[in-house]
Amino acid sequence: MSKPEMRSCLQVIKPYQPGKPVEEVERELGLKGVIKMASNENPMGPAPLAVKAMREKADQMHIYPDGNAYYLKNALSAKLGVSPDQLVFGNGSDELISFLTLTYINPGDEAIMISPSFSEYVFAMRLMGGEIRKVPLKEGSFKFDLEGILNEINEKTRLIFLCSPNNPTGTTISKKDLAGFVEKIPPKVILVLDQAYHEFATDPEHPDGMEYINEGYPVISLRTFSKIYGLAGLRIGYGITIPEIAADINRVREPFNVNAMAQAAAIAALEDKDHLERSRQMVSSARKQLAAGFAEMGLKAVPDQANFCFVDVKVDSRMAFEALLKKGVIVRTGDIFGFPTHLRVTYGTGEQNKRFLAALKEVLQELR
Repeated sequence: MSKPEMRSCLQVIKPYQPGKPVEEVERELGLKGVIKMASNENPMGPAPLAVKAMREKADQMHIYPDGNAYYLKNALSAKLGVSPDQLVFGNGSDELISFLTLTYINPGDEAIMISPSFSEYVFAMRLMGGEIRKVPLKEGSFKFDLEGILNEINEKTRLIFLCSPNNPTGTTISKKDLAGFVEKIPPKVILVLDQAYHEFATDPEHPDGMEYINEGYPVISLRTFSKIYGLAGLRIGYGITIPEIAADINRVREPFNVNAMAQAAAIAALEDKDHLERSRQMVSSARKQLAAGFAEMGLKAVPDQANFCFVDVKVDSRMAFEALLKKGVIVRTGDIFGFPTHLRVTYGTGEQNKRFLAALKEVLQELR
């Protein structure tokens, strides 16, 4: 059977391979009670007020959603202290990354990202026939090499992607470093601050970037309801930026890209302060629990400000992953990020963390 040739830029794109869901692992391996600590989901579940709002909205699913997300936009506007025309919404913040490349990237244009970092930047750029330059994190500390990024800027550069806290390392940029960096970026280059894990950061030096947006710099901060609010299954994210960039992005946005259930849940989640605080406390406790367990095994994770850690287990990560899977624990391998002996582990509940540490100890003894 013949078919039309696909676009040439698609030939270099590898389809995203998500981690296996719990149900599939249990079915394949004949296990029960498998725990997933691979996708940086919130083990506390969705915000209870969001669940209540979804139930109340369920009988209205025959009606198209508000394409302008009026009520959500106004709720976020009040919470963040920005005007509604500074906000854009996406089917997850992933879609907003694609919107940015749809809006600003012509074939041959370039973007810069730190590495390792979120793979969606590469996908979105290649989809538009753009090129991406990668600047490695500093060896050992995993800190951002901002000078290296500035050195990569040229006349083709349109976007700079900075994920802070960074996925998969959990490391962040500081307020001081960001200040000097923003002022050196050419005005025709947009700084994309991907802050999906912003609400987990407790370091007072972690910036939100709002001052630069308010001063009119070409900066966009990407946030999500997937992580701390526990709404990953609804796919809803948002961007905060200057009105001019928001208006540009709205030219490529589909009219009903964020569903009605997600909008209702997000509005309610913003008010669920108890769930927010419980989620933060859970992560804080889990970080200490895993750090202690790693120390007992002679391991050390990268200091993080997210709801996951990146740990060097000193054995092949793919082998460790497979062995942990057989014990009912799903994690993420580091080889996909260029670190073949690291694992990315989502912080879980106390019991989940205990199971993971016990399983990891057994696995390391077996593999060594």
